[in-house]
Amino acid sequence: MNRSRIKVILALMILPFFITGIERLIIKPAISVFPLPDTSINLVKVGVITLLLMAISAFRGNVYGLGVSKKLRKILGAMFLALIVISYLFLFSLRLKGFFDSLVVIHLVNWIITVFREEFILRGVIQTESASVLKGHFLKISYSIWFTSIIFSIWHSVNLTIWPWQTVALQMLSSIPSGIVLGLIREKTGNTLLTYLLHICGDILFFSLYLLIFGNLFFTLF
Repeated sequence: MNRSRIKVILALMILPFFITGIERLIIKPAISVFPLPDTSINLVKVGVITLLLMAISAFRGNVYGLGVSKKLRKILGAMFLALIVISYLFLFSLRLKGFFDSLVVIHLVNWIITVFREEFILRGVIQTESASVLKGHFLKISYSIWFTSIIFSIWHSVNLTIWPWQTVALQMLSSIPSGIVLGLIREKTGNTLLTYLLHICGDILFFSLYLLIFGNLFFTLF
């Protein structure tokens, strides 16, 4: 493997943590000068970085799988409707179990945007760019999918600053198989919007069912 390929791989490995650093060390302090609650600051922080990433990709002429093909229009439409229904289920379960408050909707919007940012960076940018330098397969799964899934797992380690290590460890372990499934879908369809919708719908549905069955939050909301 030549130096240029190594540089690309290292850059892709660093990218998620670099973005997290910008969010926490630059954007968040800049927004914190305004008298806003932490939930609103987090929402603006993630929204700003997401818009910046999309602007950069647009200038580069690569939307990284955010286009909508005729073949996938109905599926994507159904998934957007599913997201609305599942989001309502989540809000309903919070109210039913006594966890609903005035900031819950902001938390939910923050969650929805955060997962979009994750998918755009991971299945969009990293899987796309790594596919050009990592050729070959392991267990019939391309190296780029393995690479992206491992980064997906390790990236969750930044949550150790806000959640118990047991919760983060479970996130990291579950990210490998889920990342592989999402990566295969991205590879097959070429669409990042679909993997995003599957990711966010799966997350919200899981936490809703967990809350309804056990009566507790899987983890605190942001």
